[in-house]
Amino acid sequence: MVRTIILADHLTDIRNLAIELRAQEIKIFSFNVGVHKMLEKETIPHEIAENYLSSDDRSSAYDLTLNLYDWYNSHPILQNFEFENVNLLGMLDTAEFHQLVISNLIDFLLVKKIIEKERPEKILTTKNLYNAVKILIDEKTDVSIYGSDLQYSLPWDQIQIKLNLGRIPVSLHIGRKKYLIVVTLIESILSRVLNLRFTPDDKKSILLLEFDPSQYENLLSSLSKCDVNVVLLNRRRTSLWSLKSIRSLLHSKCKIINSNKFLPSDKNQITSIIDNYHEKLDQIFSNDAIFHKIFFIDNYSFWPCIKTVLTDTYRKRISEYITLLISSKEIFEKINFSCILALNIIGETEKSIIQVNKGKIPFVMLEHGFANHIHELKKFDIFHMYPLLKDKIAVWGNIQKNYLITEREFDTDKILVTGSPRHDPFFQKKKINHSKKTILITPHPISNLSGMADTNLYLRLENLLKNLCMIFKKIPDTEIIIKLHPGQDNYNHDIITLLHEIDSSIPIYQLNPIIDLIESCDLLVNISPESFDTSTVIMEGLIMNKPVINIVLDDKFYEFPFVKENAVLSISDKSDLEKILNDVLFNQDLQLNLQKNGKTFLAKYLVNPGNASENLAKVITSY
Repeated sequence: MVRTIILADHLTDIRNLAIELRAQEIKIFSFNVGVHKMLEKETIPHEIAENYLSSDDRSSAYDLTLNLYDWYNSHPILQNFEFENVNLLGMLDTAEFHQLVISNLIDFLLVKKIIEKERPEKILTTKNLYNAVKILIDEKTDVSIYGSDLQYSLPWDQIQIKLNLGRIPVSLHIGRKKYLIVVTLIESILSRVLNLRFTPDDKKSILLLEFDPSQYENLLSSLSKCDVNVVLLNRRRTSLWSLKSIRSLLHSKCKIINSNKFLPSDKNQITSIIDNYHEKLDQIFSNDAIFHKIFFIDNYSFWPCIKTVLTDTYRKRISEYITLLISSKEIFEKINFSCILALNIIGETEKSIIQVNKGKIPFVMLEHGFANHIHELKKFDIFHMYPLLKDKIAVWGNIQKNYLITEREFDTDKILVTGSPRHDPFFQKKKINHSKKTILITPHPISNLSGMADTNLYLRLENLLKNLCMIFKKIPDTEIIIKLHPGQDNYNHDIITLLHEIDSSIPIYQLNPIIDLIESCDLLVNISPESFDTSTVIMEGLIMNKPVINIVLDDKFYEFPFVKENAVLSISDKSDLEKILNDVLFNQDLQLNLQKNGKTFLAKYLVNPGNASENLAKVITSY
């Protein structure tokens, strides 16, 4: 037992605080890799808090998070918070809710374990962890808050704008409200100037939700050849975000919808509705007793840990949800849709359309990631939304179809086996010959979605990147390029900083099309921090006939179809990497064997290679 413990989950003020208290009997706990590395750099003794949780603890937190997806159905008062027969509490993006709950659950359990073991007399904590501490201590324990008021925020509260300054990816952040205002203005101007605004007519229309035109050029082109209107509705990222996207829209003659244009002209009416729901919302969230019973683990309510963020989010977004539902209803009344195509069902745009549609118009979710699911990992298929889907799904091949039938008891009629429209161009690229051997390294981002990621996993990724760079430096006539994941991942900044420290000459890409980078490489090295989460880039490398190495960091190996076919060399970061990398680069027989096995796997996994767009267009225009 120590007298004082410090709980550190962000960098603010911890350095000065730790130095000031260095002479006292204290123990410092770092809650993430950034704090750990800073304390280590300052040679300040500390413990990694995440080591206090077992994999079973983390698995329980994950399972509870999934069970809370429909928390708003747990009490009559919550069930009745409806507008246009839609529960507004259910409109929040499910992925954001998942991250909020599991992040705070993990922190809560960490604090609980530490307090139980250390039984401290005094606790110094950040505001972010204060609520967890207060729940778990008795009146005798002295608690103080240090540092700033920085607290957890949801991913889409800040929108990440990515740019390339030469070879350096740069990210800027803009608040959600400002982003929506700016995007609406830009879309309004450009759609008018470029004649991209959709004007409703009697012709049959296909609605695409949150599609990036630059990634689905072939699909838009195929749809444009059918006798239908093709209409895009994007809120999270405008469909006019790049020149390539604009060119794709112009070439295919697709149009875009600005949902705000379908709102009634009388803004006072909407304002009155919003004000009324704000009052109802405040009344609901003032009744803590309801929420204490819902957000509950190990005989404790963790509601205080998420209350502020969740309630503030609804207060900020309730106006969005109401206007989105009003405009969605008007859109359906004015446009003759025959089919709706979406990439997910958990986003706010998609939820609004699904709720307003109420199953009247065929809705198809197009699989957009490399889905490798086996019985052993069934609970992780929630990230592909299978357990939540009530409508049709377009999958890439029969392996996925069989999984959905056997593991999720899908009705065969709801499964469309179409192939992947996004990957049609990958079958048309040719090998580029160049003097140096180029190695493309693709680190898959570490997320907290599974609840399994911790400081040790981040450190393994960093050590692996250092090791790979050292190995390839020894091999003559080779060069490395790095492709970061394009999503909103703050850890990408740390990877960029690390790589610049290792070798500032290594090109780092984030926005560049992956198809061009794979085309230019001789070897694809993918890094999978969590083995259950297989990156789509693995399949893309196989399509383009590249030898692929998948390095797994969590010491778990599963019998995925591509593993069974020996299509990919799956290895641990603890393997003899130097020998393996040299073998794959210079052993032609090994390369040919991997390429042959890759073709065998793709033949089983992917249907309609190169013409999936045409196939899908025929299916969805037949409704």
